[in-house]
Amino acid sequence: MRVLLIFLFLLLPVSALAIEYHGENTLYEDTVWQGEVLIDGILTIAMGATLEIRPGTRVRFTRIDSNDDGIGESEIFAQGRFIARGSKEQPVIFTSAEKNPAPGDWGALNMMMSESGENLLEHCLVEYGYRGFHSHFSIARLQASTFRYNQRGSQFQESTVAISDCDFSQNFNGLQFRDSKVLIENSRVSDNHWGIRAVYVELRMSGNRIEGNRINGISLRDSKLQLDDNLVTDNRRGIYLQRSEGKLTGNRITNNREHGIYLEDSVATVQGNLIRSNGRSGLKLLAAGGLIEHNRIEQNVEFSFYNAGDEDFNVGPNWYGSAERKPELMDGRSREGLGLLLVAPSLLRQPEVKTF
Repeated sequence: MRVLLIFLFLLLPVSALAIEYHGENTLYEDTVWQGEVLIDGILTIAMGATLEIRPGTRVRFTRIDSNDDGIGESEIFAQGRFIARGSKEQPVIFTSAEKNPAPGDWGALNMMMSESGENLLEHCLVEYGYRGFHSHFSIARLQASTFRYNQRGSQFQESTVAISDCDFSQNFNGLQFRDSKVLIENSRVSDNHWGIRAVYVELRMSGNRIEGNRINGISLRDSKLQLDDNLVTDNRRGIYLQRSEGKLTGNRITNNREHGIYLEDSVATVQGNLIRSNGRSGLKLLAAGGLIEHNRIEQNVEFSFYNAGDEDFNVGPNWYGSAERKPELMDGRSREGLGLLLVAPSLLRQPEVKTF
């Protein structure tokens, strides 16, 4: 009889084994999820506890909007440790429980003051949330995961976050963060309203594709940026630095509808990049400083360089399509009140730039 009961138990459909949380609940002990999970309210992971979510698990959130602000309130609030580890064949899915899902149906995967260990999302799909992933005073790693159809694909503050091999697509904001230390590698941020928006951060980016975002690809204020070997293309502005420091090396910054790079009250070293076919200027400079040299700056629609400030700016040697070709300039020679662009002679040989 016991063997028969075990056999019948194994034959039960997944829905019969589903886990449901209604209202406000707290996990005080280490917990493992596998299968179907429904969250209809707020689920807290207490300090000292770990939630582990295994491959193939689907977590659905009901839409609750008690204050009519348009933002769903069902969510996970992790003060302990959060580990969602799917596989390529069986991702962990976080999604809306609604019949006709929409961005903002549920709140977020919140990591709040969860610094006892690294929180992890690996091979996950996160969709239809207000803030798909949200971190505050925490350490987290996002790996091989997709964030789509969220109001904000990922948002974090005062956190250390490493992102690799992820896709942030068709969100309103792809990534939004502040007061954090962030590494983004081999990821794609595409077809969002805003790509990456950040303030007061240290950001390193390598091997990423930032493309098709309706406003800016990368927008930083009061921050430090190291940008190596990325493709930044088909955004409104490619890279916008405001009161920031940057080092941009080996990137392809192409086909952005306005400026490839816009430096406002910023200092940047720009070396070895391809800056091509941007709709207005390759580089726009406003009260900017730094070093611009050994780049390929070609076929930008209006200007190679646009000095929008009243101070002169020295431009180092670059390649403009041929050894004889000179850059197209907008400066005090063309418009009264602008500073001059003091441009070094063109390079005699085309510099190498990484291709994607």
